[in-house]
Amino acid sequence: MAEAPFVPYYGEDPEQTLAILQRSILPPVLPRTASLALNLLRHDIIGHATQQPLSAFARSALGEPVRQPPPGCRSFSIPTDLTVFAEKVSAVAEQFRVLKLKLGSGDLGLDLATVSVARMAAPDAYLLIDVNGGWDLLEAAPMIEKIAHYGPALIEQPIHHRHGPEAWEELRSNLPGDAPPIFADESIQSAADIPALADFIDGVNIKLLKCGSFDAAVAAIAAARQHSLQILLGCMIESSLGTTAAAHLAPWADWIDLDGHFYVANDDFTGIQYDARGELVMPDHPGIGATAK
Repeated sequence: MAEAPFVPYYGEDPEQTLAILQRSILPPVLPRTASLALNLLRHDIIGHATQQPLSAFARSALGEPVRQPPPGCRSFSIPTDLTVFAEKVSAVAEQFRVLKLKLGSGDLGLDLATVSVARMAAPDAYLLIDVNGGWDLLEAAPMIEKIAHYGPALIEQPIHHRHGPEAWEELRSNLPGDAPPIFADESIQSAADIPALADFIDGVNIKLLKCGSFDAAVAAIAAARQHSLQILLGCMIESSLGTTAAAHLAPWADWIDLDGHFYVANDDFTGIQYDARGELVMPDHPGIGATAK
């Protein structure tokens, strides 16, 4: 079994992609969803044949991990009611000590209030701030300095991915030396994009779909490490089959954001779990490891 999610960001049509997969001879260049699904299927078949988990391939390429997998994370969308938001944050923080806040609302006051309210509701939590490219170059540095007062663990994609390395260099030059770690997400799609931004960022969000295959995600982790960058292992909205596949890379990440399956009402699989302390629990099965319900 294997899965690759369709997201509007990449503009791939599900029916067209399925038609490509049904051809007797596949084209040399596949849509990234098809490429990821086939790559994961291959790894899952090999894993079942050898009785090895998907992480065995990562270990052969990346070496033994130097730490335990990071704790789990739960994400929050941009709030519409800060009182309700505070209650949700407080409740989730009882289990998860890493919380991801979505900003870039278009209202800088709301963005600041979101972080402030979350910090008050979860004073001991690690806050991952995801701006989704929602600030322009004039706004980004001042906003980062203001948010720094709330002790975020990192700030992800503060400027739009349409900006090239020059914009990231300008942003970095406008930040103090003690600014929170700055991570790139959409601006880095694969290992090939890392060198151009490496001098201006502190970390990168790596997702299987962005990279187009499990192998390419492994390569992106290796490239990030070569440039001394931190790794945030992310996902799209996908079932437990997809998040479990990504979770095999967790031992080589500094942070994980693998909660996409929580937002799928008809999740047909059982895979990764999080215990009472929010720690990642992997299934004990070969290949990807997720099983059909």
